[in-house]
Amino acid sequence: FQHYYITNNLSMELTAELEAAVWYSTILLLKLATAGLLTASSRFRRNVFANEEDVVGNEGAQLKHTDVVVERYRRAHLNDMENIIPFIGLIFVYAISGAGDAGCVTLVSQIFTAARCIHTVVYIGQVRQPARALSFMVGMVCNVYMAVKVLLHLY
Repeated sequence: FQHYYITNNLSMELTAELEAAVWYSTILLLKLATAGLLTASSRFRRNVFANEEDVVGNEGAQLKHTDVVVERYRRAHLNDMENIIPFIGLIFVYAISGAGDAGCVTLVSQIFTAARCIHTVVYIGQVRQPARALSFMVGMVCNVYMAVKVLLHLY
């Protein structure tokens, strides 16, 4: 079925390319938000906080910036931000520019989303290398691919 969005009483069809970009961007934003919640949850489970105001009145809490478990969750979250945010910009540029058809937009989005989910699992689960590096590189290749395709398509 067709998806539409309404703006100023005008109806505009959401193309299949944009629909895929919206769908996977939303999934990735939810994943990014979940990573932040996992980081916060690890702080509470370990009773280790980065800010003095979080420790005050919280018996047994420690002010600590070097907890290895919390830092692992935090670094996974930071890595998601460094990779998902550029992807979202690129996937919309890729979809809008016409550099890729609906199948390409969907496939690149699926590959990137899977790579980021795998990256988080292997990062938090401390799976030995090269698992994390490979999942990172797959996502990076998706971003570079889209950027190059857009530039070649437009020029």
